[in-house]
Amino acid sequence: MTEETKAGTPGSEVPWSGVERRRAGSPPEAPAETFIPVPADWQSRGLAFLADLLIYTGLIFGARHALGEISSGFLAMLYIVFRDGLFGGQSVGKKILGIRVVHMDGRPISYVDSSFRNVMFIFYPIYALTAAVIVVEALVSLRDPQRRRLGDRIAKTCVVQKAGMPVLA
Repeated sequence: MTEETKAGTPGSEVPWSGVERRRAGSPPEAPAETFIPVPADWQSRGLAFLADLLIYTGLIFGARHALGEISSGFLAMLYIVFRDGLFGGQSVGKKILGIRVVHMDGRPISYVDSSFRNVMFIFYPIYALTAAVIVVEALVSLRDPQRRRLGDRIAKTCVVQKAGMPVLA
């Protein structure tokens, strides 16, 4: 081994130990502002879900004659999976009720995050599983102190009350 390899850099007087050394004079960085989510109440979440379910049902049955059965079902699935990516973390139902979906650090979610969050609802076309998925999601949400459902845990998101909006509960 040459002296340059042992020392780490050419011209270095101290042998390299394999660990990066910090500068002694640099002050530690201040921690970033922490986001403390205020969860939306279950009434607002439930009513927003019902509004979105109404849109889903309208897309399935209302658009069937115009688009065909398969196309209307596909369009309805796209809405139910990507709905929270609309309007910066708000589906149509959430927008009406003044709640939004954000990451646990406060950032708005994207369409990809919405798809992770709503992956459980892919089982909607299997009507026997629809009720089971809704009940499981509701029970998980009611048991969690931050009111996060299973999809929120998967996507690391939470539903919060939008600032300046009245709370129903």
